[in-house]
Amino acid sequence: MTNLLTLTGAGGCGKTRLALKVARDLVGTYPDGVWLVELVPLSEGGLVPHAVARVLDVPEQPNRPLTATLAEALKARKMLIVPDDCEHLVEACARLVDVLLGSCPGVRVLATSREPLNVAGEVVWRVPSFPVLDVEHPPTVEGLTVYESVRLFVERALCRPSAF
Repeated sequence: MTNLLTLTGAGGCGKTRLALKVARDLVGTYPDGVWLVELVPLSEGGLVPHAVARVLDVPEQPNRPLTATLAEALKARKMLIVPDDCEHLVEACARLVDVLLGSCPGVRVLATSREPLNVAGEVVWRVPSFPVLDVEHPPTVEGLTVYESVRLFVERALCRPSAF
């Protein structure tokens, strides 16, 4: 197994959905848990360590960089961290992931991003885009359910949150 797997692909192709499915399947593998860190709300890279610390309940320490505090707190843990939607914070995510993987042997990362993080040892898995409908031979309403994109749209429209 790799320490860092990044699911890449176009927006809306199902990267998050796939990451959540993989994370759910791996919950029992990591004694210290599987943790989703949603990055969409963040506007600047300096907030990435704060988002991770908040999710993992790692308190800040005075006069110490939060990245160092996280590395120390996670050093002996066996966990999977799933940073979701890294694309607008790629450099900050890459820096944090590089530090954590370099100092925390039991930590693994499954990231989603439109582009790779470009961290040493990263394995990139391109999530293909959904197939498009044949406009010359449109399906019936019932036939639409064979399209993954339609199922994802319906799931999101019904506001069914995914959880571990």
